[in-house]
Amino acid sequence: MNKIDMTTGNERDILIKLSLPIIASNFIQTAFGMINMIWIGRAGSDAVSAIGTASFFINLATALSTLIIIGTGIRIAQSLGAGKEAEAEVYLKNSLILSVFISIVFSAIVGLLSRQLIGFFEMNNPYIEQMAVDYLLYSLIGMPFLFLTTTLTTVLTSYGNTKLTFQANTAGFVANIVLDPLLIFGFGIIPGFGVIGAAWATTLSRILTLAIMVIFGNKYIVASLKQKIDFKKMFEVCRISVPVTVQRVIFIFISIYMAKIIVQFGTEAIAVQKIGIQIESISYMTIGGIQGAIAAFVGQNYGAKHMGRINSGFNSALKLVTVFGIIISLLFILFPKPLFSIFIDEPDVIEMGVGYMQALGFSQLFMCIELLSVGAFNGMGKTYAPPIVSIIFSAARIPLAILLSGFIGLEGIWISISVTSIVKGILLTAWFKIISKREMRAAKAIA
Repeated sequence: MNKIDMTTGNERDILIKLSLPIIASNFIQTAFGMINMIWIGRAGSDAVSAIGTASFFINLATALSTLIIIGTGIRIAQSLGAGKEAEAEVYLKNSLILSVFISIVFSAIVGLLSRQLIGFFEMNNPYIEQMAVDYLLYSLIGMPFLFLTTTLTTVLTSYGNTKLTFQANTAGFVANIVLDPLLIFGFGIIPGFGVIGAAWATTLSRILTLAIMVIFGNKYIVASLKQKIDFKKMFEVCRISVPVTVQRVIFIFISIYMAKIIVQFGTEAIAVQKIGIQIESISYMTIGGIQGAIAAFVGQNYGAKHMGRINSGFNSALKLVTVFGIIISLLFILFPKPLFSIFIDEPDVIEMGVGYMQALGFSQLFMCIELLSVGAFNGMGKTYAPPIVSIIFSAARIPLAILLSGFIGLEGIWISISVTSIVKGILLTAWFKIISKREMRAAKAIA
C-alpha cells in the first residue's frame, strides 16, 4: 500500500508537501461554511441566528467524531512508521464501523431532544427557535456522512495521501456553491426552502465528497475489509481519543453556555458570533492543515524512534505558523469592517462584528501555535496534555465573560475569549518543547 515515508528527508519540505493539500482541503471546508453563511446572511440576521444556535449541536457531533479520528490517526501513522501495514488496515476498518454506529446514535438522541436543546438558549423568539429546530433536524440526516468523511480524511492523511482529500473536498465545495442558492432561495418555479435548504445543500455536498474518497481511495478501504473486526482495537482507539474528545465536548458545552450569556445582548449578538467564527475559521483551518501534517509526521517518527526529527520538525512548523498568525492578526485588527460586511449588510450587526474581530485579532497568533502543539502532542500519543490546558482556560471564559461584560458590555465577552486563547497557546507550546526535549534525552541515553 502506498504511503509517504516521513522518517527520512528534510523535515520542513516534508511538512510543507504534506500540509499544503490539507490546508487546501481545509480552506474548501471553510469555504463550505462561508458560502452557507453568505447566502443565509442575505436572508437576514434571524436566519443567521437560527443556524448559529443549531450549529452548536452540529459542532458537538464533530467533537464526538474525535473519539474515532484521533486514536485512529495516531495508531495508523505509528503502525506505518513501524512497518506494520496490516495492523494499520485493521484500525481503518474498525474506524469506519465506529463512525457509522456513533453517528446514528448521536442523530437519534439529538433528534428526539431537538426542541428542548434549542429552547435552552431562551431566545424568546418562536420564529427563530423554529428555524433553528428545522435546521438541526435536517442536518442530522447528514451526520453519518460527516463522520465518515472526517474519518477518511484523517486516515488518508496518515497514509500521506492528502491529494485525494483535497480533490474530494473541492468537488463537494463546487456542489455546495451550486446547491446553496438553489435550495435556499429557489429558482424560477422551484421554491426555496430557507434554512432547511442550507442543511440539504451541505448534506448532499458531503455525500459527493465521501463518494469520491471511497471510489478513488478504495485501495485503502478494500484492503482493510479483509481484516477482522477487532473490538480490542476499537476500545484502544477510543481510549487514546477520550482526553481530546472530553476536551472538545466540554468546550462545546462551554460555548453553549457562553452563547446563553451572549444572547442577553440580543439575537443579533449570536449572529455576530456565528459570522465571526466563520471568518476566524480561515486561520483555524489553515493551521489545521499544518496540525494534521505535524501529527502524521510526529506519529511516524515516534513509531520509528527518531526523536531528533520530531524536535526539528516541530521547530520548522512553528516558524511557519508564527508568520501566518501575525499576518492574520493584523488583518483582523486593521480590516474588521470589510471582512464582516462580506457576510451581512445590516449596519448594527456589522458594527458589533467590528468589536468581535478586533478583540479576537490579538489572539490569532497564539491560537495558531496552540493548534500546532495539539497536533504534535497527538502524534506522540500524549493526548492527555492539551485537554488539561484547554478545559481549565476555556472554562475560565465563563466567569471572565460575566465579569467583563458587566463592566464594558458585549466586548467583554470577546475579550474573555481572546485572553484565554493567548494563555493556552503559550502554555501548550512551552509544555511540548519540554516533553520533546525530555524524550530526546531519554532516547539518547538508551542508545
